Amino acid sequence: MNFIMLQEIEQTIIKYFPQKWEKKNISFWIRKSRFNIDLEVLNKNLNIPVRDFLLRGGKRWRPVLFLITLKLLGVNWKKYLDVAFALELAHNATLIIDDIEDSAELRRGKPVCHKIFGIDIAVNTGVIIHFLPLKILLEKRDLTEKQRLKILRIYSEEMINIYFGQTLDIAWHKNPKIIEINKYLEMARLKTGGLIRMAMRIACVLANKDEKFEKNLVSFAELAGIAFQIKDDALEFTSNEKIFGKSFGNDITEGKISLPIIFALQNSNLEIKTRLLQILKLHTRNKITLKEAMNIIKQSGAVEQSLAYADNLIEKSWRGIETKLPQNKYLEDFKNITYFLVKRDK
Repeated sequence: MNFIMLQEIEQTIIKYFPQKWEKKNISFWIRKSRFNIDLEVLNKNLNIPVRDFLLRGGKRWRPVLFLITLKLLGVNWKKYLDVAFALELAHNATLIIDDIEDSAELRRGKPVCHKIFGIDIAVNTGVIIHFLPLKILLEKRDLTEKQRLKILRIYSEEMINIYFGQTLDIAWHKNPKIIEINKYLEMARLKTGGLIRMAMRIACVLANKDEKFEKNLVSFAELAGIAFQIKDDALEFTSNEKIFGKSFGNDITEGKISLPIIFALQNSNLEIKTRLLQILKLHTRNKITLKEAMNIIKQSGAVEQSLAYADNLIEKSWRGIETKLPQNKYLEDFKNITYFLVKRDK
């Protein structure tokens, strides 16, 4: 991961969300107030919850991939740190809402937003930071109007895709059942692929790339995004809870139909398959029951099968794009972050 870019992204977060909002910070988002704006409340119930969530860290690979792509395409990446931050902001918005929908308890090793600030503030925070990237993009002065319109269209299209994918995911974990692999892949393409597609498409707009080039990059992005999701799902069954930053057996409690679970159901006999589905439908937090389900999944070989599937997707995505990219000194950086998506251990 590029540490200089990571530092720049962190500084950009603090630029928009300093320790304490003053009137000038508020006026960026909502222009001048007509009467008397309550700065104390806005700091307590919006700035602080956003800072608490954003400054926990996270991999930041989406904005870094975006910036590395700009370098690869010959664009000055430092001019577009605000756009990179907008991508990270959109990602965190989906996480806050996702945690509420999943009744999650931990995110990045700390209590989720709604456990700290309450459901009302968490919902409001998650909703509003879906829209704040639009303000950043609208205020970006070095974009042409044509570029701005394209980027706003991309943002709306991909956010819609994310929540179409989330609709499928919610339905499956509310009523766990056997799902075809191709249906899972389409859900992941929509949900997890949305932000990486957004990053690649916006980079193409800023680099003035044609439709054919963008199509190839989007094809790469989709496969890479799915591979990332599969790796994330597999880490649920291989990582230490403190390292991974999620509650023990979180996906089992949720009833999530991930690829390891799909493979475990395929690989198991009728009795074990029935028991695993039964546990998923319980949405339990009982550690003994969770451990039973996790042992079923591990013993079925589903985790190794999923990791191999993710590796194959990354290889396929890289083979499909490598020769179509500029052959310059930044190509290796682009390749490294691509492979980071499946080689990471948390």
